[in-house]
Amino acid sequence: DLFAMVEPILPSLREDGLVVWVLGSGPYPPGVVALQELLDAASEELEPEDAWQPPDMNDTCLYIFTSGTTGLPKAARVSHLKSIMCLSFYELVGASSRDVVYLALPLYHMAGSLLGILSAGATCVLKEKFSASQFWDDCRAEGVTVFQYIGELCRYLVNQPPRPGEREHGLRLAVGSGLRPDVWQRFLQRFGDIRIVETYGMTEGNVTLFNYTG
Repeated sequence: DLFAMVEPILPSLREDGLVVWVLGSGPYPPGVVALQELLDAASEELEPEDAWQPPDMNDTCLYIFTSGTTGLPKAARVSHLKSIMCLSFYELVGASSRDVVYLALPLYHMAGSLLGILSAGATCVLKEKFSASQFWDDCRAEGVTVFQYIGELCRYLVNQPPRPGEREHGLRLAVGSGLRPDVWQRFLQRFGDIRIVETYGMTEGNVTLFNYTG
């Protein structure tokens, strides 16, 4: 969806040795890797381990956009080691492969991609844009058991007009960052016995905090 924003600077990216990968049907100009064609043609078999195992786990795995906790907005370096550590995020907060995670966060941030998508082997329900009015209907339709929030998403839910059946759901765990105490209390009073785990971490940092006690 954002390829048009990158296309004008493709020559300078190539000069810097950067490769642009794009999902979608295209067509794309020379030098751009169309991932969908490669994914369609790829084998289901894994390559031998020595083909994909990095020589040094502290090498750069990917860059994640950050809004600038430690300065101006930037692409922050994420190592292979940190990426693997993110895989255990949902296991730490009590989720498992049997869960269904509802994710409406941007996938170009760490919370949505590394923590949300690559965790616990759970089924992930992707919502392109968060909708407070559709949330509980989505949860019932998809069998959602875990909700990953950020910022004021829970406030949007408690600010919705009361609706019949809003306590009739399978949601058992909400995990994320930025839930205010007043919203926390109203959320539980209104929507039922849902475990909430508030966390805090930085893409550029190396420490994450978890509120296990509630």
